[in-house]
Amino acid sequence: MRYSERTMTQDRTNNVAAETLVLADGENQEHLFRVRRTKLLFISGPLQGREFVVNRDTFTIGSGSHNDLVIEDSTVSKRHCEIVVEQTGYLIRDLDSTNGTLVQGVRVSSAHLAPGSEIQLGKTRIVFCPLQEANDIPLSRNEAFGAMMGRSVPMRRIFYLAETYSPADVTVMITGETGTGKEILAEEIHNHSPRRDKPFIVIDCAAISKELIESELFGHVKGSFTGANADRQGAFELADGGTVFLDEIGDLSPDLQPKLLRVLEKREIKRVGSNKVSKINVRIVSATNRNLANEVNEGRFREDLYYRLSVVHLELPPLRRRREDIPPLVKRFLTDLHGEDALGQLSDFDRTMEVLKRHEWPGNVRELRNLIELAFYSERRPVDLSAFLSLSNLRQGRKSNEPEINFVTDKPFKDAKNDLIEEFEKSYLNDLLARNKQNISRSAREAGIERAYLQRLVRKYGMRE
Repeated sequence: MRYSERTMTQDRTNNVAAETLVLADGENQEHLFRVRRTKLLFISGPLQGREFVVNRDTFTIGSGSHNDLVIEDSTVSKRHCEIVVEQTGYLIRDLDSTNGTLVQGVRVSSAHLAPGSEIQLGKTRIVFCPLQEANDIPLSRNEAFGAMMGRSVPMRRIFYLAETYSPADVTVMITGETGTGKEILAEEIHNHSPRRDKPFIVIDCAAISKELIESELFGHVKGSFTGANADRQGAFELADGGTVFLDEIGDLSPDLQPKLLRVLEKREIKRVGSNKVSKINVRIVSATNRNLANEVNEGRFREDLYYRLSVVHLELPPLRRRREDIPPLVKRFLTDLHGEDALGQLSDFDRTMEVLKRHEWPGNVRELRNLIELAFYSERRPVDLSAFLSLSNLRQGRKSNEPEINFVTDKPFKDAKNDLIEEFEKSYLNDLLARNKQNISRSAREAGIERAYLQRLVRKYGMRE
């Protein structure tokens, strides 16, 4: 493993100075959350003695010229790390840098920053210093943006940015895990723009072969390759006046990246097999679930293209970071999929929501929707949604070494029963410990069992070093 997956987090009670507070503007009812401004004090490295204010929601640091803070240091990666403002304060995330990001001497993938935290990037050491004044970060007053919905702070921040930039015709990059709704957000950005009455053309860069993707994007002329029996328009011509959505942009081959960069810079294309240059009038929205910063660091994705595509960067949060949105999403999906009376067919809605909120949702909103769709195929009423969580086809993010609960009937009842109990215990403990970040005491309290008994089970199944 290249670096420790350990995540450093401070208890909220020990991190008061860095945490945020959601406020409401009494007269306008315009929501915002307030976070203390911070500065970075350099105590070693090329910028020693200098100070820089963190002045963006997502503040990137690296040796590349497009970062918010550029450190000209050979031990610092092009895109080394980023500091992100979240509802709970400031979070630093390593961007798969070569030499890693250290907080208080510990190499981290991500860590919440407490006042006075020392950050080390290569030869550079930085102290995180909150200031007295505060930054007010606005949130949308709406709990929906077109087909997307959410009352949580992360989603209302996304809605505010989408409402602000949809009419502005800027290029947008949407990132997030599988199932978070990237294509839905892209289409809603188009629907809320002046281009709404023009085409919305989707190109899945991962689903089209390398040989055909150039033709799909730019079109071709007759005879330009085997099978090109007639002239054909590509996505950029078909979307004239509208929007091209480039899904899974991280899968775009390196030889096509400079051609896409030319489209962004000059707003012109050439069909495959032609020397004729054609002007285009389109907006480009792209999406990926890849870590493009790592692709840039590894030289697989052009840095200049990355920044051209992400003039506005919207990162959709996973469902586990917006658990308060689960009940309204469930009600929405129940109505959409099964009609107005579906809610009355659920057993103990409040208890079910508590169970669903504890699930990790590796497949995010898509997994939740699939669960609700599948559960109602059962003839049993009332419907217990939580009973369907363990179905393997809903566990989209399951690691290959995670067990599935199943049983066989070709062995004695007692043996089959014991096997099933073991599978249940391992599956239950995997989710329990992951949810509580491997904290034994907290896991035991949540499960309602003795700490010593939980430790015995953990040792029994070799689930923790």
